[in-house]
Amino acid sequence: MEGSDTEGIKSLGLWKRVEVLGDVGIISLPFQYDEKKARELAQRLMKQMRLRSIWGRLRGTEGEHRLGNYVHLAGEKRSEVIYKENGCTFFLDFRKVFFSQTLSFEHLRVAREVRRGEIIVNMFSGYGPFSILAAKLGDASVVYSFDINPYGYYYMHINRWINRTPQVIPILRDSLGRVREIREADRIIAPLPERWRNAWEVIVKNARKGVMVNLYVEVQVEREEDPLQKASLMIPGGKYRVVRSLKPSLYHVAVDIQL
Repeated sequence: MEGSDTEGIKSLGLWKRVEVLGDVGIISLPFQYDEKKARELAQRLMKQMRLRSIWGRLRGTEGEHRLGNYVHLAGEKRSEVIYKENGCTFFLDFRKVFFSQTLSFEHLRVAREVRRGEIIVNMFSGYGPFSILAAKLGDASVVYSFDINPYGYYYMHINRWINRTPQVIPILRDSLGRVREIREADRIIAPLPERWRNAWEVIVKNARKGVMVNLYVEVQVEREEDPLQKASLMIPGGKYRVVRSLKPSLYHVAVDIQL
Protein backbone atom coordinates (compact mmCIF):
# COMPACT_ATOMS: atom_id res chain seq x y z
CA MET A 1 0.00 0.00 0.00
CA GLU A 2 1.21 3.51 -0.74
CA GLY A 3 0.39 7.14 -0.10
CA SER A 4 -2.28 8.27 2.33
CA ASP A 5 -3.40 4.75 3.26
CA THR A 6 0.09 3.82 4.39
CA GLU A 7 0.34 7.05 6.36
CA GLY A 8 -3.08 6.35 7.85
CA ILE A 9 -1.90 2.97 9.06
CA LYS A 10 1.22 4.52 10.57
CA SER A 11 -0.79 7.18 12.34
CA LEU A 12 -3.05 4.56 13.87
CA GLY A 13 -0.12 2.45 15.02
CA LEU A 14 -1.15 -0.44 12.73
CA TRP A 15 1.08 -2.78 10.75
CA LYS A 16 1.64 -1.76 7.15
CA ARG A 17 0.91 -5.28 5.97
CA VAL A 18 -2.69 -6.39 5.66
CA GLU A 19 -3.31 -10.12 5.95
CA VAL A 20 -5.55 -11.11 3.05
CA LEU A 21 -7.53 -14.34 3.40
CA GLY A 22 -9.51 -14.74 0.21
CA ASP A 23 -11.74 -11.65 0.09
CA VAL A 24 -11.28 -10.79 3.78
CA GLY A 25 -8.57 -8.51 5.18
CA ILE A 26 -7.17 -8.41 8.72
CA ILE A 27 -5.18 -5.53 10.19
CA SER A 28 -3.46 -5.59 13.58
CA LEU A 29 -4.75 -3.08 16.12
CA PRO A 30 -2.74 -1.60 18.99
CA PHE A 31 -4.11 -1.82 22.52
CA GLN A 32 -5.13 1.83 22.28
CA TYR A 33 -6.66 2.85 18.96
CA ASP A 34 -9.17 5.35 17.59
CA GLU A 35 -12.17 3.26 16.53
CA LYS A 36 -13.59 5.91 14.20
CA LYS A 37 -10.30 6.34 12.34
CA ALA A 38 -9.79 2.59 12.18
CA ARG A 39 -13.21 2.12 10.57
CA GLU A 40 -12.56 4.95 8.09
CA LEU A 41 -9.27 3.38 7.11
CA ALA A 42 -10.90 -0.04 6.78
CA GLN A 43 -13.45 1.38 4.35
CA ARG A 44 -10.62 2.81 2.19
CA LEU A 45 -8.68 -0.45 2.30
CA MET A 46 -11.72 -2.51 1.39
CA LYS A 47 -12.34 -0.38 -1.69
CA GLN A 48 -8.68 -0.15 -2.75
CA MET A 49 -7.95 -3.85 -2.28
CA ARG A 50 -11.34 -5.04 -3.55
CA LEU A 51 -12.14 -6.92 -0.38
CA ARG A 52 -15.57 -7.69 1.04
CA SER A 53 -14.72 -7.50 4.72
CA ILE A 54 -12.09 -5.95 7.00
CA TRP A 55 -11.38 -7.05 10.57
CA GLY A 56 -9.01 -5.73 13.19
CA ARG A 57 -7.08 -8.06 15.47
CA LEU A 58 -5.85 -7.21 18.95
CA ARG A 59 -2.75 -8.94 20.32
CA GLY A 60 -3.06 -12.08 22.38
CA THR A 61 -5.51 -14.96 22.55
CA GLU A 62 -8.37 -15.94 24.86
CA GLY A 63 -9.64 -19.18 26.40
CA GLU A 64 -8.46 -22.78 26.20
CA HIS A 65 -8.86 -22.77 22.41
CA ARG A 66 -6.53 -19.73 22.05
CA LEU A 67 -9.02 -17.75 20.00
CA GLY A 68 -7.98 -14.38 18.64
CA ASN A 69 -9.67 -11.16 19.71
CA TYR A 70 -11.14 -9.63 16.53
CA VAL A 71 -13.09 -6.43 15.88
CA HIS A 72 -15.25 -6.08 12.77
CA LEU A 73 -14.40 -2.81 11.02
CA ALA A 74 -16.04 -2.76 7.57
CA GLY A 75 -18.03 -4.74 5.02
CA GLU A 76 -19.61 -8.13 5.57
CA LYS A 77 -19.45 -9.50 9.09
CA ARG A 78 -18.01 -12.77 7.87
CA SER A 79 -14.97 -14.58 9.25
CA GLU A 80 -15.15 -17.91 7.41
CA VAL A 81 -12.48 -17.84 4.70
CA ILE A 82 -10.45 -19.78 2.16
CA TYR A 83 -6.77 -19.43 3.03
CA LYS A 84 -3.86 -20.64 0.88
CA GLU A 85 -0.46 -21.46 2.34
CA ASN A 86 2.59 -23.30 1.01
CA GLY A 87 0.66 -24.97 -1.79
CA CYS A 88 -2.24 -26.08 0.43
CA THR A 89 -5.76 -24.69 0.75
CA PHE A 90 -7.52 -24.29 4.08
CA PHE A 91 -11.13 -23.54 4.94
CA LEU A 92 -11.56 -22.00 8.41
CA ASP A 93 -13.24 -19.44 10.59
CA PHE A 94 -10.50 -17.38 12.20
CA ARG A 95 -12.82 -16.40 15.05
CA LYS A 96 -13.47 -20.05 15.98
CA VAL A 97 -10.01 -21.62 15.60
CA PHE A 98 -6.51 -20.43 16.42
CA PHE A 99 -5.04 -18.79 13.34
CA SER A 100 -1.73 -17.00 12.75
CA GLN A 101 -0.31 -16.34 9.32
CA THR A 102 3.07 -15.64 10.94
CA LEU A 103 3.42 -19.39 11.63
CA SER A 104 3.38 -20.33 7.93
CA PHE A 105 7.19 -20.63 7.88
CA GLU A 106 7.09 -23.08 10.81
CA HIS A 107 4.44 -25.19 9.10
CA LEU A 108 6.67 -25.45 6.02
CA ARG A 109 9.91 -25.91 7.96
CA VAL A 110 8.60 -28.90 9.90
CA ALA A 111 6.95 -30.44 6.82
CA ARG A 112 10.29 -30.34 4.99
CA GLU A 113 11.92 -32.30 7.82
CA VAL A 114 9.37 -35.12 7.62
CA ARG A 115 10.66 -38.33 6.06
CA ARG A 116 8.51 -40.43 3.78
CA GLY A 117 6.42 -42.96 5.69
CA GLU A 118 6.69 -41.33 9.12
CA ILE A 119 3.99 -41.90 11.73
CA ILE A 120 3.26 -38.49 13.24
CA VAL A 121 1.32 -37.31 16.27
CA ASN A 122 0.21 -33.69 16.24
CA MET A 123 -0.83 -33.03 19.83
CA PHE A 124 -2.61 -29.70 19.19
CA SER A 125 -3.62 -29.63 15.56
CA GLY A 126 -6.34 -26.95 15.19
CA TYR A 127 -7.67 -26.67 11.65
CA GLY A 128 -4.72 -28.75 10.42
CA PRO A 129 -1.83 -26.72 8.93
CA PHE A 130 1.03 -28.69 10.53
CA SER A 131 -0.72 -32.01 9.92
CA ILE A 132 -1.75 -31.44 6.33
CA LEU A 133 1.59 -30.02 5.21
CA ALA A 134 3.39 -32.93 6.90
CA ALA A 135 1.15 -35.34 5.00
CA LYS A 136 1.17 -33.60 1.63
CA LEU A 137 4.73 -32.28 1.41
CA GLY A 138 6.46 -34.71 3.78
CA ASP A 139 4.55 -37.79 2.59
CA ALA A 140 3.90 -39.08 6.10
CA SER A 141 2.07 -42.39 6.27
CA VAL A 142 -0.33 -41.29 9.02
CA VAL A 143 -0.78 -38.09 11.04
CA TYR A 144 -2.85 -38.50 14.21
CA SER A 145 -4.24 -35.01 14.71
CA PHE A 146 -5.66 -34.19 18.15
CA ASP A 147 -7.63 -31.17 19.24
CA ILE A 148 -10.26 -30.37 21.86
CA ASN A 149 -11.83 -27.56 19.83
CA PRO A 150 -14.82 -29.02 17.94
CA TYR A 151 -14.51 -26.30 15.29
CA GLY A 152 -10.87 -27.23 14.70
CA TYR A 153 -11.94 -30.86 14.36
CA TYR A 154 -14.69 -29.87 11.90
CA TYR A 155 -12.44 -27.74 9.69
CA MET A 156 -9.65 -30.32 9.74
CA HIS A 157 -12.04 -32.89 8.31
CA ILE A 158 -12.86 -30.49 5.47
CA ASN A 159 -9.22 -29.54 4.90
CA ARG A 160 -7.98 -33.13 4.69
CA TRP A 161 -10.55 -33.66 1.94
CA ILE A 162 -9.68 -30.41 0.11
CA ASN A 163 -5.97 -31.27 0.14
CA ARG A 164 -6.42 -35.00 -0.56
CA THR A 165 -4.57 -36.11 2.55
CA PRO A 166 -6.60 -39.05 3.88
CA GLN A 167 -3.65 -40.09 6.06
CA VAL A 168 -4.50 -37.15 8.34
CA ILE A 169 -6.72 -38.60 11.09
CA PRO A 170 -8.67 -35.94 13.06
CA ILE A 171 -9.31 -36.91 16.70
CA LEU A 172 -11.53 -34.80 18.95
CA ARG A 173 -9.77 -35.51 22.24
CA ASP A 174 -7.06 -34.20 24.52
CA SER A 175 -3.82 -35.72 23.27
CA LEU A 176 -2.26 -35.80 26.74
CA GLY A 177 -4.19 -38.98 27.55
CA ARG A 178 -3.55 -40.86 24.29
CA VAL A 179 -0.51 -43.00 25.04
CA ARG A 180 -0.87 -45.61 22.27
CA GLU A 181 -0.44 -43.15 19.38
CA ILE A 182 2.43 -41.40 21.14
CA ARG A 183 4.27 -44.71 21.55
CA GLU A 184 3.85 -45.45 17.83
CA ALA A 185 5.12 -42.10 16.62
CA ASP A 186 8.27 -41.40 14.65
CA ARG A 187 7.65 -37.67 15.11
CA ILE A 188 5.63 -35.67 17.63
CA ILE A 189 4.56 -32.09 16.97
CA ALA A 190 3.47 -30.08 20.01
CA PRO A 191 2.65 -26.58 18.73
CA LEU A 192 0.93 -25.17 21.84
CA PRO A 193 3.54 -23.17 23.79
CA GLU A 194 1.21 -22.48 26.71
CA ARG A 195 0.97 -26.22 27.47
CA TRP A 196 4.50 -27.25 26.58
CA ARG A 197 5.32 -28.57 30.08
CA ASN A 198 2.33 -30.92 30.04
CA ALA A 199 3.15 -32.09 26.54
CA TRP A 200 6.84 -32.62 27.29
CA GLU A 201 6.04 -34.64 30.41
CA VAL A 202 3.79 -36.99 28.43
CA ILE A 203 6.32 -37.28 25.59
CA VAL A 204 9.29 -38.09 27.84
CA LYS A 205 7.26 -40.65 29.78
CA ASN A 206 5.67 -42.46 26.83
CA ALA A 207 7.50 -41.83 23.54
CA ARG A 208 9.97 -44.39 22.25
CA LYS A 209 13.69 -43.76 21.94
CA GLY A 210 14.69 -42.04 18.72
CA VAL A 211 11.43 -40.15 18.19
CA MET A 212 11.81 -36.65 16.74
CA VAL A 213 9.98 -33.93 18.66
CA ASN A 214 9.03 -30.50 17.33
CA LEU A 215 8.13 -28.74 20.58
CA TYR A 216 7.07 -25.11 20.95
CA VAL A 217 7.79 -23.55 24.32
CA GLU A 218 6.85 -20.31 26.01
CA VAL A 219 9.92 -18.50 27.33
CA GLN A 220 9.71 -15.66 29.85
CA VAL A 221 12.92 -13.62 30.03
CA GLU A 222 14.36 -10.86 32.14
CA ARG A 223 15.82 -7.73 30.60
CA GLU A 224 18.67 -8.51 28.15
CA GLU A 225 18.27 -12.26 28.76
CA ASP A 226 18.59 -14.43 25.63
CA PRO A 227 15.39 -16.46 25.01
CA LEU A 228 17.32 -19.13 23.09
CA GLN A 229 19.79 -19.63 25.88
CA LYS A 230 16.98 -19.87 28.41
CA ALA A 231 15.12 -22.36 26.19
CA SER A 232 18.27 -24.51 26.07
CA LEU A 233 18.26 -24.66 29.87
CA MET A 234 14.58 -25.63 29.90
CA ILE A 235 15.00 -28.39 27.25
CA PRO A 236 18.70 -29.28 26.89
CA GLY A 237 20.13 -30.95 23.81
CA GLY A 238 17.94 -29.52 21.07
CA LYS A 239 18.05 -26.98 18.27
CA TYR A 240 16.34 -23.66 19.02
CA ARG A 241 14.67 -20.95 17.00
CA VAL A 242 12.68 -17.89 18.06
CA VAL A 243 9.28 -18.11 16.35
CA ARG A 244 7.86 -14.81 17.52
CA SER A 245 7.88 -12.27 20.31
CA LEU A 246 4.55 -11.72 22.03
CA LYS A 247 5.91 -8.85 24.12
CA PRO A 248 9.42 -7.70 25.15
CA SER A 249 9.66 -10.33 27.90
CA LEU A 250 7.76 -13.26 26.35
CA TYR A 251 8.83 -15.42 23.40
CA HIS A 252 7.66 -18.53 21.63
CA VAL A 253 10.63 -20.74 20.77
CA ALA A 254 10.76 -23.83 18.55
CA VAL A 255 12.75 -26.71 20.02
CA ASP A 256 13.69 -29.62 17.75
CA ILE A 257 14.97 -32.53 19.78
CA GLN A 258 15.44 -36.26 19.28
CA LEU A 259 14.86 -38.45 22.31
